Amino acid sequence: MAKDQKEQGSFTALWMVLALIVAIGTWMFITPEHLLKSLAGERAFVTELSGQQADQWIFGKMISVSAGQIQGMSDAIKDTQDTPGAFKEWIQNRIVVTWLWGSLIVYRVNLLMLFWFILMPFTIAVAIDGYSTRMIRTFQFSSQSPIRHRIGVLISTVVMFGVAIWLVLPIPLPSMVAPLAIVSIGWATWMWVSNLQKRI
Repeated sequence: MAKDQKEQGSFTALWMVLALIVAIGTWMFITPEHLLKSLAGERAFVTELSGQQADQWIFGKMISVSAGQIQGMSDAIKDTQDTPGAFKEWIQNRIVVTWLWGSLIVYRVNLLMLFWFILMPFTIAVAIDGYSTRMIRTFQFSSQSPIRHRIGVLISTVVMFGVAIWLVLPIPLPSMVAPLAIVSIGWATWMWVSNLQKRI
């Protein structure tokens, strides 16, 4: 058992290192123009799905966070004036890329929050129903399903990892990811809560 946990921990650490290497490599070569197109594409997806008001609310929240970083970005660019030509342009582009990539992440976080508030009653209702189902089953001559419990836990874990990857990917992705992730978390929560063992 300890050996399996150790191997699983090593596998997870390997994937985290690979993901970090890919992220750094992407950051080194991605262009500000690509990130601007990604942000514009993301806004177009949100407008198509939820309307212009939703996009304006999310974009306004993003601007309120990102605007505070503009001064720091401008100061960092000024500090590169003494750097040799080609290298100076690359450093300045990395500063802008960092700001734009952060803005894209903030935009997606606010999109996720918007759908969370919209779908929160559904998620809470599903979780309560799962708990009620589990409590009812404690007084019945029926066994809980450890397989369904495990499936619910796995789905929750996969969805959370998927959301984390979606947040940082520097490409435009359909905004359906946010509501689908929340609904999947709600369903997975019902699965693992309703199938908790009667004696823990």
